[in-house]
Amino acid sequence: MGLIAAVIATVICAVLYVRMYQREVPEPIGKRQAAIPVGLGVIAVFCTLPLYILSGFMIKTLTGGSISNVVSSLALRSLIGSFILAGFTEEFIKLLMFLIVVKVVKPKNVYEYGFLCAGVGFGFTGLEDVIYGLQNPVSSIFRVFFFGMHMMFGLIMGLQLGFAKFSKQQGKSGLKHTILALFLPVLWHTLFDASTVTNVAFNADDENVQMIGVIVAIVMCVVSIVLQFVLLFRFKNKTAEYCAMRFDDMVSGGEAPEAEAPKGRHARKE
Repeated sequence: MGLIAAVIATVICAVLYVRMYQREVPEPIGKRQAAIPVGLGVIAVFCTLPLYILSGFMIKTLTGGSISNVVSSLALRSLIGSFILAGFTEEFIKLLMFLIVVKVVKPKNVYEYGFLCAGVGFGFTGLEDVIYGLQNPVSSIFRVFFFGMHMMFGLIMGLQLGFAKFSKQQGKSGLKHTILALFLPVLWHTLFDASTVTNVAFNADDENVQMIGVIVAIVMCVVSIVLQFVLLFRFKNKTAEYCAMRFDDMVSGGEAPEAEAPKGRHARKE
């Protein structure tokens, strides 16, 4: 059952990625270039293991055992654990992979920055869901509802890095976007895991605390599902704008050139 859920989530992500690829105007990036971030996303899953081990060793060294030895607050323990084991660790590795993609592929506009970084998230999702499905066959079914989470983390990261580069080429500071590129995905990832996967309130002795933990988890799940679709539709609707924010064909004065209208089935009706 877990593997079936993993396959379903991967197929949905693949369809989304192909649609993103086809939507770029005036023409999509090369197919081989589009495949590179997916492969690096898969590799990123393996690269997180050494960081997990190092993080666990550091926690044990600093706390004498576990976070619960030095942090009494259940909420804070959930946040710290999620930040160390997921939010920061996974997003940092994916950032490194995306920087490799940028060096190899050399994206020509902001749209490709968002698209390619989402590709790293796609590759990460595919392997992580398979591993999770083998470990937790039943609970992995619920992961299907969050099929696009890693892609959305990547989309946010890629767009912000693209905005930063575009701002620099216009003679403006890209520092704000560079900070947001890592901060926003890490924040969302940490809050989501702290509310669900590492929510220590689920195992609290007090039933009221357990109920609060369940409510927090439900709210975060609903918010995350909605955010997935909001980001996807926003990225789709701003395709022409992001494609026009080019790095290889800037006009004088720092203004982005007009993007060509989508052709064929992607053409907009006036």
